[in-house]
Amino acid sequence: MPLRLCLCFHNHQPAGNFDEVFERACTDCYEPLLDCLSRHPGIRAGLHTSGCLIEWMQNRRPAYLEKMARLAGEGRIELLSSGYFEPLLPIFRRNDIKAQIAALGDLLEGFSGVRPKGLWLTERVWEPSIPSLLAGTGISYAVVDDTHLVLAGVPEDRTGRPFLTEDNGNRLVLLASSKSLRYAIPFDPPGDVIDLLRRMEGAGTGLAFYGDDGEKFGVWPGTKELCWDRGWIDSFFDEVEKAGWIESVTPSEAVAALKAEGPVYIPAASYSEMGEWTLPPSVQEEVASLTSGLSREASDRMRRLLRGGFWRNFLSKYPESNELHKRVLHAEKAVKASGDPEALRHFWRSQCNCAYWHGVFGGLYLPHLRDAVWSELSSAERRAAEVTGDLPRVTAADIDCDGADEVHVLTRSLSVLVKAGAGLTVSELTFLPAGRAPVPLGHVLTRRREAYHADISDADDGGSRVRTIHSKLPSTEAGLASRLVLDSYRRVSFRTILLPRDDGREAWFSCSPSVEAPEEPGAQPSVERNGDHLMMSCSLPSGAGHIEKRITLDLSKPVFVFRSSAQGLDGRIAACEMCFNLLTGGEDDRFVKLGSSDSVRTGVAGTGICHDLVVEDGWRKVRIRITSPAFLEVAHMPLDSVNRSEKGYERVHQGMALLLSPGARSGGVLEFRMELGDLG
Repeated sequence: MPLRLCLCFHNHQPAGNFDEVFERACTDCYEPLLDCLSRHPGIRAGLHTSGCLIEWMQNRRPAYLEKMARLAGEGRIELLSSGYFEPLLPIFRRNDIKAQIAALGDLLEGFSGVRPKGLWLTERVWEPSIPSLLAGTGISYAVVDDTHLVLAGVPEDRTGRPFLTEDNGNRLVLLASSKSLRYAIPFDPPGDVIDLLRRMEGAGTGLAFYGDDGEKFGVWPGTKELCWDRGWIDSFFDEVEKAGWIESVTPSEAVAALKAEGPVYIPAASYSEMGEWTLPPSVQEEVASLTSGLSREASDRMRRLLRGGFWRNFLSKYPESNELHKRVLHAEKAVKASGDPEALRHFWRSQCNCAYWHGVFGGLYLPHLRDAVWSELSSAERRAAEVTGDLPRVTAADIDCDGADEVHVLTRSLSVLVKAGAGLTVSELTFLPAGRAPVPLGHVLTRRREAYHADISDADDGGSRVRTIHSKLPSTEAGLASRLVLDSYRRVSFRTILLPRDDGREAWFSCSPSVEAPEEPGAQPSVERNGDHLMMSCSLPSGAGHIEKRITLDLSKPVFVFRSSAQGLDGRIAACEMCFNLLTGGEDDRFVKLGSSDSVRTGVAGTGICHDLVVEDGWRKVRIRITSPAFLEVAHMPLDSVNRSEKGYERVHQGMALLLSPGARSGGVLEFRMELGDLG
């Protein structure tokens, strides 16, 4: 019996990614791969294309979709489904995920005439309830990794065939992608991959299943030259076609040809690297210590048996991710109640997984991806509220499930999340200009320690050499290790900051531990609505002293009024920190202007004394104006992270921080008014 080889490709670009990234991925990867499949009739494959990418292609690359439909109609490729906008299936509500799968299934059936039977499991994030989640969707098999089966107790030499699992009697067939093949294709010579397949065939493996990102064939560093200029893919397909002992099959053909074993029961898992990335840095370092000094084979075996972390731990590791996730869940009821398809579409797009986590790819660390999903969420909520007439809306509850209340405010011009249980800080701050897309200004990412920080070099050793994303990564610019700064508190707006009196600004610029950020109120915050105004106040204890704090939000226009007064601070100064995400600090149209002084880019640090200041985002056409009856002492600085992406270690602008301190004659009172304005 020949060895059945099943190749399955997953093509995806996240909602909000830059247009030029879509263009380059299509030109360098997706189109050449589809053309290659067209000219190799002996190769049959599975193909998953996310709804985000399909929607872009419908407008920009319709010829690709026409060719995809033709190959699928001929049975040359099999189209796999998923959640429409590539959500992580287990973390959203079941009925919503079923609806996304059904919607993508409808679209794919329109292309091929065949209802998809297979599911590309987003990031292979598995939880035992998934068979029940998929019940009734028409999905009969799902793609996982061989690591999943090993965790279920299947011997490694038995993972090369379909396996059955179930939940509450709902069955699902699993096809497990071979890690050996994933690491070999396309980085080892084609002949070496054929030799690997021959060894698998000699060991009695009935199926060699390969499922991985399509971006490996032209988007990852150096792979365009390897795969297309040097012809790796054509050479490999030639070798497969002429090998009489290999039969190329689609995933459904593999499932039909080989009797599935089982049932097996897989614990919550993903691919092995994801299990490491979700762990706290100290635990990641412990895992590295356990595997250091071992041979590659022994290290691989130990890493397969070490289960790693649970994907949902990203929600505790990164509060920004948790807040986004819980706000999506919070918004669902109102969006569904509106019955509006436009609101629902925006809501689904807000679930696109890439901005919820961080591994090798930038993900959560990329401001434009966070901006995109927050914008989609606000668009969904605004549209739903317009349909139902439910504006303004004020909701007080423990929205993010951290044990303390938040207040979510939605008006015609603002979406704001006030962390009432954390000193009236504001993390979500989205401007809703009439007639155009929302402008998220909050969601600044706090800079935290990552396990890979110890590997960052000050040398610029970037380049386009061929490598897997699991290889040692280069630094993309000189001096990166020296630029590494960690925050001791979460960067949000309206945060009260305690500065040492003598060198407060310098301490703040250097992120010194001498800068304190009290969060917990001494008494339950007061939240009162009076007509068009929402008034929130709290008392923050500080040693023998205290700080009285009040924020008034206008529900009819995008205006905040802030006031704080401090007593008994033992020589410290109470200031207020505001943090804004303007996506970049290096463009002239993103600037801060203090009083009558010249404007400077938000990527430049500076100080000044003024009654009024402006922060402007000329690209998204929004102006933030802050005015005070008394002089304000102002400092501002960029917040740049040093993180990794598929390109290597890089510096990313996460936002700007603005420090507002009371003048020398203020008596410890800080007052200012902030208004958001539309420049569109």
